[in-house]
Amino acid sequence: MEYVRDRQQVQQASPVIKVYLTDEQFKELVPSLLDRLSSDLVNELIDKRIEKEQAPYLKQKDFAKWIGESVATVNELKAQGLPVSYALGTARYGKQSYIDFMKSKEIQRGF
Repeated sequence: MEYVRDRQQVQQASPVIKVYLTDEQFKELVPSLLDRLSSDLVNELIDKRIEKEQAPYLKQKDFAKWIGESVATVNELKAQGLPVSYALGTARYGKQSYIDFMKSKEIQRGF
């Protein structure tokens, strides 16, 4: 059975079929439908989370969370030369740029 996920799919799907169920049939059908809908919802949330985590550029607040620091620390790193991209009127911080920036600040010490 294929499930429709959004309104656009509903509008494109045709024809609409109405099914009338007895109370007993409804009670039997509901648990399996809820299980499937719950699974679809969880999968959609997971997909969105993965997509967000894989984004190469982040807004300042999200970037601060990603590096485990405060927004003030991000501003300090920016003042020290952390590259920043400006898109859509806001600063975006690149994950790879941050990694490269931090590597450039590493100090090699011989023992």
